[in-house]
Amino acid sequence: MRSIALEIANRSSVFAVCFCFLFAIAPHFPHLPLWVSGMVVLSLSWRCLQNLGRFGEVPKWILIPMVIAGGVGVFAEYWTVVGRDAGLALLAVMSSFKFLESRRHRDLLILVFLCYFLIATHFLFSQSIPTAAMMLVTLIVITATLVTINKREQQVSLRELLQTSSRLVMLSIPLMLILFVLVPRVPGPLWGLTNEQRGGITGLSDSMSPGKISNLIRSNEVAFRVDFEGNVPPQSQLYWRGPVMAQYNGYRWTQLSRQPMRRLSLNVSEEAIKYTVTLEPNGEQWLLALDVPTLLIADSLMTRDFQLISKKKINDLRRYSMESRLSYKIGLDEAQDYLQKTTAYPEQFNPQTIALGKSLAARFNSSDEILNEVLGMFRNEEFIYTLKPPLLGDNSVDEFLFKTRRGFCEHFAGSFALLMRAAGIPARIVTGYQGGEFNKVGNYLIVRQSDAHAWTEVWITDRGWIRVDPTAAVSPNRIESGLDDALADETSNFRIQKRNPIFGDLLYRWDDLQHNWNDWVLNYDENKQRSFLNKLDLGIKNWSDMVIALVIMLVAVTGSFWLIAWYRELPPRPPGYEILFRRLLRKLARRGFEKKPSEDSRAFLQRIPAQQLAQPDQLARIIDLYNRIKYGRHGDSTLLLKQMRSMINSLQA
Repeated sequence: MRSIALEIANRSSVFAVCFCFLFAIAPHFPHLPLWVSGMVVLSLSWRCLQNLGRFGEVPKWILIPMVIAGGVGVFAEYWTVVGRDAGLALLAVMSSFKFLESRRHRDLLILVFLCYFLIATHFLFSQSIPTAAMMLVTLIVITATLVTINKREQQVSLRELLQTSSRLVMLSIPLMLILFVLVPRVPGPLWGLTNEQRGGITGLSDSMSPGKISNLIRSNEVAFRVDFEGNVPPQSQLYWRGPVMAQYNGYRWTQLSRQPMRRLSLNVSEEAIKYTVTLEPNGEQWLLALDVPTLLIADSLMTRDFQLISKKKINDLRRYSMESRLSYKIGLDEAQDYLQKTTAYPEQFNPQTIALGKSLAARFNSSDEILNEVLGMFRNEEFIYTLKPPLLGDNSVDEFLFKTRRGFCEHFAGSFALLMRAAGIPARIVTGYQGGEFNKVGNYLIVRQSDAHAWTEVWITDRGWIRVDPTAAVSPNRIESGLDDALADETSNFRIQKRNPIFGDLLYRWDDLQHNWNDWVLNYDENKQRSFLNKLDLGIKNWSDMVIALVIMLVAVTGSFWLIAWYRELPPRPPGYEILFRRLLRKLARRGFEKKPSEDSRAFLQRIPAQQLAQPDQLARIIDLYNRIKYGRHGDSTLLLKQMRSMINSLQA
């Protein structure tokens, strides 16, 4: 007898597996090169037509070179065959070739198990609630496919398949929850993410080139969310500090070396603001904090310019508690070599701007006067805040200040910093985010990529580094109310209450659900696991206790499933009247009167000699009552059963 694994796959099973694989891999098509997606579709189509008898099998002497060419193609695309993107492409290519040689039942089983593996790969790109819901549906479809190919020739309706698959998936949920809660958490990210190509999309970067982008596209993606312990500060004070750029070559602003701060050079005059940041994965190392941070978190460092840097790239959701001061003095004892670097600029670029800065230094006696003069120029002259500025040439600052006068925060911050340096005032650019949107349902702040912002810091004797935002002079609404108010006539609203006032509350609730999902599922780390287990008071203190508890729970769950399966295999419990009738038969059997299997109750009664019974009339009434309950319209009547039980108990043979 042939093994089941070696059976030739039937047509329905082949079609089911092809559909299942396409359903599982289709969401990956945007992440795959076009030629890889085309190869998958072509291979599936070929296998379906082969199943219908239109095409023959692909010879191995052709298939083997195709496999080699596919691997070489993936390597040529990514220059590697490992990692997330390259690994996914290689998996897709090799799986599609597996379809071309799938002939037996075993081959289909392998392809179905590959579909299960594909589910996990989706979470390498997104761990959102919609992704989890989609993967749950995909899991049901894959399981239904597995049931289909194991039924083989049996005809099973689609509804029955989906019901069976759904039950199997639901039965696995308790085990999944146990594993999620008790499997020891390991530090570090579980899922890897791509480095986003931000280019002309709002967001942060480690460099800034004002004038090289003519159309800045806004991104509505959430950058991070913030839970404050007390009241949320006013919108105008919400400056979220990120990369600090102090080096300028005429074209681009970049960061100096990330020297860690040796001691906190900070004077404060008010209590710290405490909050918790839930940072979305960004593939970078910077951590966002309210200007200025006064607390160092684990696995991070703070640079001399108060920038928080993670020791590892943020490839996973990061949640951290922070303290900041809104009123401060920083850098009062700044080193002279650093101040010299923050006054340097290339003489061969932007001659008009440099000349203006030098003239300001000659006209005014103090730094404050120079600051007020430049801010007054931005405020009173025809400068326009826009996300669609014209492109600028090599002397980008000159063209911006004296010709176009149209730009966004990078233009104003960059030109202001250069003017300050030309006037002899140390200046640097701080990038990050400004503002945010308060979610009234969850009582937290939502900061989006569209809230990305750039401002300047200038150094003044006895005051240190102070924040100066030239964008506020040109467009106060950008700082006081947000980007939507500043660009009301130019772009669509990104704020929930403005974008959809009717369904605003529903959208806030959805974002709150995502926030809780991030907090309790994606951010279920070692600390949160320990805290949760302590609340349960299970006596789990370390990894060994956790492993023991995990084994016990797995045994308990497995045993429960076995007991349920055993109980379902038991024959059904007979109705009450049958139990009573069997008791009567046992009582009569002890007197030598046994009922034959083919004999009905009335024939059995007639066969018993009346003289052998002490109560022949009562026995007849019991059998009559039994027949009434069993065959009559009374059914399993409680009253009739009670009478029958009483008669049997009082019967004497």
